Amino acid sequence: MALEELLAPAGSYDVLVIAVNAGADAVYIAGQSYGARAYAKNFTMEEIEKAVHYAHLNGAKVHVTVNTLINNFEITDVLKYLFKLYQIGVDAVIVQDFGLIWLLKTFIPDLEVHASTQMGLNNYPSFKWASKNNIKRVVLPREVDINQIKETHDRLEKDNIDMDIEVFGHGALCYCVSGKCYMSSYNSGRSGNRGACAQPCRREYRLKYRGYNIGNGYLLSTHDLATYNNLQAISDAGVKSLKLEGRMKSGDYIGTIVNSYRNLIDGNEGDYKKDLHLVFNRNFTNGYMMGDKPGEVMGRGHSGHEGLYIGDITNIEDTKVTIEIKNKEIPVILEPGDGIAFKYNGKIKGIYLENIIKQDENEIIIDTTRLVKVGTEVFISYSKSTHDYLKQFEKETIKNNVPISLSLTWDESLNLFTKVEYYLDDELINFRHKCMDKFEKAKNKPVTEDIIENQLKKTGGTPFYIENIRFNNMPKDIFIPIREINQIRREILENAETLLLNHYTPTKKAVKEVRKNLTKFFEDYSAFKGKTKKKTPKLSIFIDDLSQIKAASGFDLKRIYFDGNCHYNNPKDYFENIKDTLKKGSLMAAPTEFVWVLSSFITEEDAIRCNEIIKELENEGILVSVMGDFPGMNEIFDCPIYGNHNLNVWNSFCVHDLNASGFKSLILSSELSGEEIKELVMRNHDRNIDLEMIVNGNLEVIVSKDDFTNLNDGKDFIISNDADYAILEDKKRKKFKYKVFFDYNRQSHIINKDCLCLIEEMNEIKEMGLDSLILDCRYSDEKYTSQILSIYNDSLKNIDDEELAKYKYQIMDFSQSYINKGNYIEGRLHEAK
Repeated sequence: MALEELLAPAGSYDVLVIAVNAGADAVYIAGQSYGARAYAKNFTMEEIEKAVHYAHLNGAKVHVTVNTLINNFEITDVLKYLFKLYQIGVDAVIVQDFGLIWLLKTFIPDLEVHASTQMGLNNYPSFKWASKNNIKRVVLPREVDINQIKETHDRLEKDNIDMDIEVFGHGALCYCVSGKCYMSSYNSGRSGNRGACAQPCRREYRLKYRGYNIGNGYLLSTHDLATYNNLQAISDAGVKSLKLEGRMKSGDYIGTIVNSYRNLIDGNEGDYKKDLHLVFNRNFTNGYMMGDKPGEVMGRGHSGHEGLYIGDITNIEDTKVTIEIKNKEIPVILEPGDGIAFKYNGKIKGIYLENIIKQDENEIIIDTTRLVKVGTEVFISYSKSTHDYLKQFEKETIKNNVPISLSLTWDESLNLFTKVEYYLDDELINFRHKCMDKFEKAKNKPVTEDIIENQLKKTGGTPFYIENIRFNNMPKDIFIPIREINQIRREILENAETLLLNHYTPTKKAVKEVRKNLTKFFEDYSAFKGKTKKKTPKLSIFIDDLSQIKAASGFDLKRIYFDGNCHYNNPKDYFENIKDTLKKGSLMAAPTEFVWVLSSFITEEDAIRCNEIIKELENEGILVSVMGDFPGMNEIFDCPIYGNHNLNVWNSFCVHDLNASGFKSLILSSELSGEEIKELVMRNHDRNIDLEMIVNGNLEVIVSKDDFTNLNDGKDFIISNDADYAILEDKKRKKFKYKVFFDYNRQSHIINKDCLCLIEEMNEIKEMGLDSLILDCRYSDEKYTSQILSIYNDSLKNIDDEELAKYKYQIMDFSQSYINKGNYIEGRLHEAK
């Protein structure tokens, strides 16, 4: 199997040691800042250095996640941190922020960059963009299927683009496409994009439709991904790296999954599939990648660990309990010390086994005083023997993993010169060693080739093993003490190890050059006294129904963003009707610019179809622009391109990078505070791009591939009526009610329970130098649109704060939900300021 890299997670140094020892080719870790797991223990700088050292000696690599979004106040610190990682010899950094991509390409181009899954690069044009931006590897969203992966890989080869593909192979799945979720951020101030997700998707919900309760349970909870049955297909699709998920997990968990996948990839015999079921999992799915449908990916029954199903209790006599084996696919042999769980009526109780009376392939009889009932399902949740087996991976050991060749030559004076050669990453490393002690003429017992070879081959505790030794004209009858031969070996191996570690770190010259450029950048960055450009922003609106355009007439708007994606149940209807709708909308909106909002996470095929429609309209004299969410759109579209909110624009360098890739305007992230927005706008050098901000609306918190099929009782939820929606209600916090809409691809869009309303902040916001302030009026009606427009239009005039406060109460009266100020005042609440 050609899967080149098994990539394991580690939340601490001890776990990294386990992962490397168990057979990971690479490990991804985070420092104490900027990694998307803020609550993991994570690594200090000293520990990162130690980890890189340990991994490199064992032939493994270390990738560091710097995959949170960065505001302008943090740019200097992040770059200093990245510079340190570069000096240490980290093999790659995993990045989400488009601004960091530009900064790395500009200042530390030799540090390998991998695009995090949260960047959401899911189609070929975005891969081409990545390649131009010095990105060496793309971590694909978990929603991309295996055929798309194969096609992408083949096209990269055909276009001669050297780009690695990495996919998730095992572990927890994010409910939201590509992990671009805002539910936690907007409702608890804990941002998933800053590594602090509160995991609201693992809570219990009710789904309601027109007042009826149609589903209960862990409705947004996914099963865990497991691809152990599909490794060949994944390899054949051109995937370079299989990523295991779990930086918050224990050493036991990591040891088990790495050991299992290592052996499965290498084709070894053993109980590895069984072991995977015994560590924490929420039952397994093959994932969207392998073609599982949403109802198969979702685990709506529970969000915890059960273990591997064995069978059911069929008989109880006193303390003797008979379990009939039902799971013939993965047979289990129980041993004293194993943990088993009894599940009855959804409740789970566990015991450690002491007494096994009998077991064969049909039944197991155990002795237990635990109160259980006939019909109870039985799971094994802990294997003592597996646990004991894993202990071997805890100790730091250096494996002999690098073959080395020696060529020994003596001169007339009996001096020994050794030529040493080995390869690292296809690069030849070589040096010469001169023995300080001379050989002498033997008095009685001469040393032989065999004796020398025997001593030189003792390379234990080093990364090397001797592959071959050549003796060139070795004089006869010479002598040297064994301890001197051992000294030669030690010197050679020490030198080889130093060169091995140096191979991964940049040269002094390269470091000096990077330091010089960064120092200049830091000076300029801190000395920069930006001025906010004086300009009065215009209003723009998001609508989903053409009737709302009537409400907009008479107002001087910058743009009307039309999102009709949730008005159709299937692509056929959508593409048959959308052209006429756009034509009508554009004529109604004139002279205001009319912008077509494309579906989130659109495929390249759909994007090409959309561009054809735009060209047809252009031929009829109708000009329509587009709004989308992936870099590389300019490869497809000839019209003006605007960036949607889920591009996550957090800093001025992100603006710069996306502007260079063809975007004419960008919506700043609604996760930012007012202070962060001010700083971004002030530092933005790009004058030919509009910056926009959403100031009012129920924001989209999740886009998911889930279509709410296979609810708990196996029923599917299908809305036949276009533009209708369901309500998702948090079971414990009943005020948390979210609207759920479905687009033509059957993706669900979950809309926040509260409405963002920044009317009271408008005097401050309109001075920030933004080009446009957006009112999100989707999923409302003409009356609501006209009321909101009228209030915000007034707020652009000279109006005092008291008047704005009155407007807030007016909005509260006709708003469809509670209103709040989002992250504008305090940013993300949980963060240490």
